[in-house]
Amino acid sequence: MLHFCAIAILILALVAQAAPVRVRVNHVSVGNEPIQPDYALWTISGGTSASFTDSGVTFKLTVPSSELRGSRWKMITTKMEAFLGERVIGEGISTDGSTAVPITLTLTGLSAGTHTLLTWHNGWDNLAKVANIKITVNGATAVSSLAQTVRKDSIWEASSSYISFSATAGQAVTIVYTPLSTSGVSDLRAFINAWEIDTPNIATQVRYPIPGHGDEHYQGGGSVKWQAPTGGAASYDVYLGKNTATGLQKVSSSQTGTSYTFSGLNTLDTYYWRVDPKTSSGVVTEGRVFKFRLAQLAFPGAQGYGRFARGGRGGKVVKVTSLADYSGTPVKGTLRYAIEEETGPRNIIFDIGGVITLSSRLSLTDPYVSVMGQTAPGKGIAIRGWPLGLSGAIDCIVRHMRVRPGKVTGLTVDGMGLQGSNHVIMDRCSMGWGIDESHSSRNAGNITFMRNMISEPLNIAGHQNYPAGTGHGYAASIGGDISSYYHNLIAHAQGRSWSMAGGAAPDGSFAGRLDIRNNVVYNFGNRVTDGGAHEVNFVGNYYKKGPASTLNYDLVANYEDGLPGTQQYHCAGNSMPGVFSQTSTQVVSRGQAGACWADVSISPAPTYQFFFNTPFFPSYVEELTSTEAFKRVLSDSGAQSPVFDDHDKRIVRETKDGTTTYTGSVGGKKGIIDNEADVGGLESFPTTTRSSDWDSNGDGIADWWPLSETGGTGYTALDGYLNFMADPHVFVTQGSTTTISLSQFALGFNNPTFTATVSKGTITVSGSNGSYKAPSTQGIDFMTLNIKDADGSTWTRKIGIAIFTQGSITLNPSTSTTTSRTATPATTTPNNTTPNQQSTTTAKTTSSTTLSTSRLTTTPPPAGPTQSQWGQCGGSEWTGPTRCADGLSCSVLNPYYHQCL
Repeated sequence: MLHFCAIAILILALVAQAAPVRVRVNHVSVGNEPIQPDYALWTISGGTSASFTDSGVTFKLTVPSSELRGSRWKMITTKMEAFLGERVIGEGISTDGSTAVPITLTLTGLSAGTHTLLTWHNGWDNLAKVANIKITVNGATAVSSLAQTVRKDSIWEASSSYISFSATAGQAVTIVYTPLSTSGVSDLRAFINAWEIDTPNIATQVRYPIPGHGDEHYQGGGSVKWQAPTGGAASYDVYLGKNTATGLQKVSSSQTGTSYTFSGLNTLDTYYWRVDPKTSSGVVTEGRVFKFRLAQLAFPGAQGYGRFARGGRGGKVVKVTSLADYSGTPVKGTLRYAIEEETGPRNIIFDIGGVITLSSRLSLTDPYVSVMGQTAPGKGIAIRGWPLGLSGAIDCIVRHMRVRPGKVTGLTVDGMGLQGSNHVIMDRCSMGWGIDESHSSRNAGNITFMRNMISEPLNIAGHQNYPAGTGHGYAASIGGDISSYYHNLIAHAQGRSWSMAGGAAPDGSFAGRLDIRNNVVYNFGNRVTDGGAHEVNFVGNYYKKGPASTLNYDLVANYEDGLPGTQQYHCAGNSMPGVFSQTSTQVVSRGQAGACWADVSISPAPTYQFFFNTPFFPSYVEELTSTEAFKRVLSDSGAQSPVFDDHDKRIVRETKDGTTTYTGSVGGKKGIIDNEADVGGLESFPTTTRSSDWDSNGDGIADWWPLSETGGTGYTALDGYLNFMADPHVFVTQGSTTTISLSQFALGFNNPTFTATVSKGTITVSGSNGSYKAPSTQGIDFMTLNIKDADGSTWTRKIGIAIFTQGSITLNPSTSTTTSRTATPATTTPNNTTPNQQSTTTAKTTSSTTLSTSRLTTTPPPAGPTQSQWGQCGGSEWTGPTRCADGLSCSVLNPYYHQCL
C-alpha cells in the first residue's frame, strides 16, 4: 500500500534507499554540456516515451500524445560558473503547451520501504505565467495544485515538489504530473528539470551558501555563511570534511548564527561542508553537502582575472621526450599524447627541446593542466605547422611556449587561443606567423593573458576567406568575462591589436568585459584596438607608430550593431609618442588625435553614455603608467626560458628603437611580413635532450633543487621548481665567482644603472655587470636587482640563482664560457640560416668551468672555406663563430648557448 504527503517531516528516518539518486533531464536539442557533477544527466531525444537507469533504478517518462519536448534558459545554463544549481533547474523536459498533456514518471527497482522524491518544476521560456500542476502517485493525489515557476535561477527559488511514498519490491511506482487549466494561462505545460530520490526536502534546508557549491577559487579563507531555510531555524550544526563528501565531522553544535569560520584549511585540499538546521523542538534536517577549494595564485606574480588558475598542482608529472607528432596511433612521449591522451591533473614538462611540427591542430580541453615550456633544455620549444591552444579548458596554466605555424601547411591557421576557457592563465609565451589571427579568446571567462609577445602575423598570405591579395596580418580577437590583457607586446601586426570581440550574451545583449592594460603595440597597420564589448577598461597602454602606421588613436569603439544592452568604455592614461601623451585628453572626436573615440554607424544612434571616467571593475594587476609599462614590457615579454630567441630579441630591439628590419614580400610594407621566409624562416632550434641525471627519480624536479623550496605557502616543491625555471635565473657552480650581465634584465630602460643584493652569496656591481661569489654549499639564492634609468624610472626584479656542483650543462673545461637564461636583444642583421638539426644532450658535469650571463667580446674570424653562421649558436652579439660546412653540420668554437654544444 502506498502512503504519500506533500510535506514530509522526519521522513528520512524511514527511507529505505541506501544512497540518494540524483538525475537531471534535458532534450537532445540542448546537448549534454556543461556537466553538473552531482547529477546523472539523462538526455531525451523525443518521442512519447524514454527510459534511463541510474544506481539500479530505472526511470521512464511517457506522454499519452504529442511528444517529449524540452529546451533551456541559456542565460543560466551556459554560465561559466554555476554555484546555485542553475544547470539543474535551467533546462528540462516538457510537453506541448497548447493542451494540458500529463507527463508520467515510472520508477522501478526501488527497494521496499519508504522513499521520498524531490522534483523541480521551472520553466525556461520567457513566459508571464504557466499552469499549476497536480501530482498523483499510483493514482492517488499527492499534491492537488503546485505553482510552477518561470526562469528562476537557483534550486531554492525554483518551484519544487516533495512527496513520500512506500514502495513494494518488484512493483513500479507511477507519478503523474498533470497541468491544470487556469483562466488567463495559455501555456499548459508541465515542466520537469531534475529529481532526487531519498534526499531531504529542500524547503527545510539552508540556502545560498558562501562559498557556493563547487567554487574552487574561494577567496574568503575559512569563513562561510548561509541563509536560513524558508521556514527558519532555531540553530545549526556545522560539519566539515576533506577530500571526500562522506564522513563529515561536526565542528559546531547548536549555533544560532548563520556563519562560521573553519580553521586549518589549505589551498591544496578539497573541502566539503554541511549545515543541518534544527527547529526549536529539536527536529534536525540534514543539509546539502557543499564543495569548495581555496584560491591560490597560479604562481607567484600571477595577476588579473585568471590569477587563480590551479593548473596541474598536486597532479602527476607527464614528460615530453619526443619532438614527433602523429595523426593515427597515439605515440607516448609526444606533446600531443600528453595533452590528448593523458588524463587527470597533470604537469607537462619537457625533457627535450627543439622544433615540434604539428600534423593537425592541438587543443587542450581538459581541466587542471600545466604546460611548462620553461622546463625544456636547449632553446626550448618552438611549434610550427599548426596551432596549439586551449578550448573550453578550465584551471590551466601555459608558460614559455612558442607557436609560429607559418605556411608549412598552406592552410589558414592561427596561433595560441583561449576560446571558451575559464580560470586559465597564459604567461610569457610567443606567437606569430599565423595566417589567421595569432590569438583569440571568444566566450572565455576569468582569464589572464600576460607578458606575452604577438609578432609578425602573416599579412598577404592567402587567407581562405578573402580574395587573393587581401591583407590579414591580425594580432588578436579578444572576448570573455572578465578577461585580463596585461603587460603584452604586439609588434608588426596589420590589424586587430586588439579586436574587441565581446559578442552577444545568450539573451542577445552585448557581452564581454575586458581589462586591457599596460600593453605595448608597435608598428600597427591600418587597424588598432577596435570592435566592441559590453564593458572595457582601456588603461595605460603604449601605442608606438612604425613605418606601417597611419592612425593617430589607440582605440575606436565601433557602434555598428543595434543589439540590446550597452557597450561602454573607461579610457585613461594611454599614449602614442609624438601624437599624444598619457596626460592628454583621452576621449576625442572623429578625426582628432587621441587615445579613444566612438565610431557610430547605426541609426538611430545609441542614447546612452559611451565613455566613463572610472573603471567598471578592479584590475587585480600592478598598474603602471604607459611610459613605465613600455620599459617593463620590453624587458619582460615573450618566451624567455630557457632562452630568449633571436626572433624575439629582434622584435624587442625594433620596438625600442622604432625600426624595422624586413619588408613584406607581397605587400611591401616595412615590418608587416607576408611569409615567414621574409625574415629568413624559423631560426635554429637544435634538438636537445636532458641527461638522465638531471631528474634521476622522474618526479619532474631537477636533482639540484632543494625540496624544501616551494616558492611560498600553498605551493609544492614541484611548483617552486617550475616557477624558478619560469622566472629570470642563472646557474652557477658552488664556491665560484660568476659575472652576471644585468642589462639583460632591463632591455626597455634608458641607460639603466644597477644595485643588487643577494641572500646567501655576495655580489659586487660594476657598471652593467654583477660579480657574484657563490657560497660553498648547494642551494638556491635570489638576487634583488634594483634598476634605475636616465629618466628616473625604477624597477626591482628578483633573479633566481641555482648553486650546485654539477653545473647546468656540459662545457669544454678548457674554454672560458658564458651562458644565460635571458639574453640581450639581437641586432637587425638578417638571419637567413638554415635551422641546425644537430642533436645535443645537456648533461651534468664535474667541470669547474664558471657559468656566467655576460658574453665574451671577440672578433669574428675571416671567412674560410666553410661559411660562418651568425645565428643563435654564435650569438648576434657574437661570442664565437658557428662553423657550418653544409648549413646543417655545425660546430661551435666558443659556445654561448648550451644547446649548441
